[in-house]
Amino acid sequence: MTHTLTLKQDDHITFQLYEASTDPFKIKKRRKSYLIMLTMGFFFILFSYLNGDNFLFYYAISCTFLFAILGNSYLRWRHKKHYVSHVKNIRKGIFDERVQIEIGEGVIKMADKTGDSHLKISEISLVNEITEFYFLKISTGPTFILPKRNIALNEEVNTMIKNYNIPHTINLDWKWK
Repeated sequence: MTHTLTLKQDDHITFQLYEASTDPFKIKKRRKSYLIMLTMGFFFILFSYLNGDNFLFYYAISCTFLFAILGNSYLRWRHKKHYVSHVKNIRKGIFDERVQIEIGEGVIKMADKTGDSHLKISEISLVNEITEFYFLKISTGPTFILPKRNIALNEEVNTMIKNYNIPHTINLDWKWK
């Protein structure tokens, strides 16, 4: 059965945010940014204390205290802003295009304005599932975004996962954090 999908800008943003929040390297990088900012704050506290500058000392304490409390929220906002900007600038022109998809025996057939393509189901290394999407990770690196807007397609994807024993992670309660 052939299904017609249309990916929107928000779909690509959601994928970028999901990848950023589940990739151990990116999580470690975000944590490192937080610790660097706190270390810089403590450095300025120590520097101003040793120089006897009371105003700078209390200012550094206030800023470091605020960052310790609100720093993760700030970094979450800053990273989300980065990914939204990235999708708008780098992926512009690929939104709202119709793609026809058909899951067949051993292959997923896709047709869009550029032509037809086939993806071997055996090349899908992982399926990540969140509330609104399936993210099909392909062994060569890219990820295929499948919105869960079509019930029949969802059933075909679940059948494909079971029949081909594709590793499947379910994060239905995932939120950007």
